[in-house]
Amino acid sequence: MKLSKSLLAVAAIFFFTGKLPAQNLGASATYEAGGKKHAITPEDVLSIRELSEVRLSPDGKRVAFAVAEPNDPNKPREPRTSNVWVLPGDGHEPPRPLIPGLKNAGNPRWSPDGRALAFLSDGEDAGAAEVDKGPQVYLLRDGEKEAVRLTSAAGGVEQYEWSPNGKMIAFIARDQATAEEQARKTAGDDATVRPERDLKYSRLWVTNLSDRKSVQVTKQNFEILEMAWSPSGSELALIVAPSSRSEESENLSLVVVNGSTGEVARTLSKNVSSIIGILRWSPDGRWITFFEIPPTRESANFWLSLAPAKGGEVRPLLKDYPGTILTPEWAPDSKSLLAQSIEGTHQVISRIDISTGAFQKIGDIMQSQWGDGFSSNGETIAYLAQTTETANDVWVIEKNERPRKITDFNPQTKSWLFGRVSEVVWKNSKDGLTRRGVLITPPDYKPGQLYPTVVNTHPGDTAWWIGFHASKWWDWGQLLASNGYVVFLPNTRGVTGEGAAMHATNSHWGDKSVPDLMDGVDYLITQKIADPNRLGIGGWSNGGFITEYSITRTTRFKAAVAQAGHSDFFSLYGTSYLRDGLRMTSGESPYYNRRWYEEHSPITYIKNCRTPTLLLHGELDAGVPVGQAYEFYTGLKDAGVETELVIYPRERHSIQEYSHRLDVQKRMLAWFDKHLK
Repeated sequence: MKLSKSLLAVAAIFFFTGKLPAQNLGASATYEAGGKKHAITPEDVLSIRELSEVRLSPDGKRVAFAVAEPNDPNKPREPRTSNVWVLPGDGHEPPRPLIPGLKNAGNPRWSPDGRALAFLSDGEDAGAAEVDKGPQVYLLRDGEKEAVRLTSAAGGVEQYEWSPNGKMIAFIARDQATAEEQARKTAGDDATVRPERDLKYSRLWVTNLSDRKSVQVTKQNFEILEMAWSPSGSELALIVAPSSRSEESENLSLVVVNGSTGEVARTLSKNVSSIIGILRWSPDGRWITFFEIPPTRESANFWLSLAPAKGGEVRPLLKDYPGTILTPEWAPDSKSLLAQSIEGTHQVISRIDISTGAFQKIGDIMQSQWGDGFSSNGETIAYLAQTTETANDVWVIEKNERPRKITDFNPQTKSWLFGRVSEVVWKNSKDGLTRRGVLITPPDYKPGQLYPTVVNTHPGDTAWWIGFHASKWWDWGQLLASNGYVVFLPNTRGVTGEGAAMHATNSHWGDKSVPDLMDGVDYLITQKIADPNRLGIGGWSNGGFITEYSITRTTRFKAAVAQAGHSDFFSLYGTSYLRDGLRMTSGESPYYNRRWYEEHSPITYIKNCRTPTLLLHGELDAGVPVGQAYEFYTGLKDAGVETELVIYPRERHSIQEYSHRLDVQKRMLAWFDKHLK
């Protein structure tokens, strides 16, 4: 159906220059004076100091963690600075920087005896005269004021871990260009092809602390994703891929290598998830934890398993757990694991008996999978947590005592006007599946009064959570609520926190998740919470795809904001590293069977779209190339739909520069104000 000329779009395209169109941003543009609380602004969201990498010392008396400072608005292209901080575990002293003035430090790791702290830094401010390009491992011993550089890896260190005896540090570094390749590049003869010989592999190295000499351990051409020392220090467990091509991440193995020669001693599993961060060797040396996937290699279907370190049958530990493990740590007796996990819209800390898989809940916490931080010595637990009105801080649980918050890094949030955060539950109208999500209502919300409502769709497989929704440039919950919107954050099927089988439905790409979303919107309308005449929808990444999928299949939404959305799976297959996952989901290459790709692509049904749509995309996005946005924008124009496309120079899938992050939020808010208010 063609639109009449009177309904033809006002279409525009912007290549971001740092200047915003003149638009009324309403309450978000000003602060209230006199100490009164004010509506949250995009500038407020970008003022949050973000904590990560919590590490408890072996004796439980100190906590180390990283703090990323807000971007400097006066230097919008410069990345955020970060430093390592420490404080006593009992919180009786305030936190302090490990070394004042560090600007690019993080990833703290205590030595096994707790008398030294290692960290990664680019070295420019860590006391080094000459520094190799990229982050290196530094060491600060108790009582000393200057850090010692331990590594000189060309290209920098990607990961590192202490040996159990504290005498060595293993690290992963990547091959660099050869002298011949560098000479060709200097001469301008730098055309590239993709044979195996041109790929740069990651290698395992070991540094001896006594002489600070580094030795390359692995010589094989495989990609190392994660490592863990054996308790004896003679071996290391590695998760490896056959090549460094990102599409090979669906073909992983768990192997054990000799700590001196790097030779593979045994392969423990070939059904390994690409979700890393949980590789742990038990203190008694018997077991190794990892995420297992089925032999069909459905990467979204994973669960916590135990691999016998000497080889043998892998034992699934939590295959039927209706949640998602984020971080496990072994208890000293090797009989249980302490773990942080997602259960629906909440998180819990639990003790898991490895013989039975039984859970003993230690406590509930508010947190997202994007900001988890967890460390334990078996008795004391240090972790990151938040509230609905405060961002992440360090908390501690000692034995049977109540959790204690021991930092306060973002006191400015006390002056912000927050909406009320609650869980909302509904059912899918076709199969009756119970769904859960998060509802944020405006600060002045009055039951029964209809408010403009925005559906904020989840990125990737991220489960929306009960907690703080004002610290990420892509999490628009409190920014919208504080400025007068009801915000609905639906957990459609396929998110984390609902078990392995449910998580695997993430690969259905819209046909099952979007009906969940629509039924949730219907529920809010029947409850007289959402205004059916003022509905908006938006999101980033997978959320951008869900947004585009929704507006090409219904006209109920009056405004949409899609950032880095997948609009055309056929062209995405040939231009993105996501193609192996798409082929696995569809069953075939689109060059042999195009039907699945067309049925699941928003672009296929773009002629049905009537929703004014703002498209935002990073110029250098490799996962979802910018052509996806150009295709959808052109389709919207041909359909006569009001649209704008904004391209952010230098940005990839995740937006990093301050002015760009600010622009995303301001444009989003202005677009919804224009069409829903």
